[in-house]
Amino acid sequence: MKSLIATAAPLIGGLLGGPAGSGVGALIADKLGVEPTPESIEAALKSDPDALLKITQMESDERVALRKLKLKETALLLDYEQAKMADTQDARRQHRDHWMPWVLTLILALMVSGLFAALFFGQPPQAYAQVLIMIAGTVLGAFGTGVAFWLGSSQGSVVKNKQLSGSLNGK
Repeated sequence: MKSLIATAAPLIGGLLGGPAGSGVGALIADKLGVEPTPESIEAALKSDPDALLKITQMESDERVALRKLKLKETALLLDYEQAKMADTQDARRQHRDHWMPWVLTLILALMVSGLFAALFFGQPPQAYAQVLIMIAGTVLGAFGTGVAFWLGSSQGSVVKNKQLSGSLNGK
């Protein structure tokens, strides 16, 4: 349903998948004269050949209001990303001089090294294969989180942080 609407009315289709989706769905249902449920809207789209035309007309008529809604949605996502970035920076700042984060990272590095050594030099019993896979996945995930804490998670995060900083400074 969303892809069908997005083809006819891209702005409305884009809003359907976001936080404002239920509100936009209610607007569509009102325009089509059906109950505000995905099933009712989908049924109307299938049974009424003019339904997509009505939605396209609604987008045209309400373009300014819908763009404002899209901007609010984008601002909410930006605020969320800024809060996440501030939280990560605060955690790094608070724990910079504490011994626990680096000890945990070191222990996890030793565990990962031990896992790889065991894989190269040992033959685990087949009966424990699934359990060992779960343990290895958990240890590797925790190690990745520890490394990301100290070094950052990726080049994409660096770019995102620069973009967020630029938007905070009004650039």
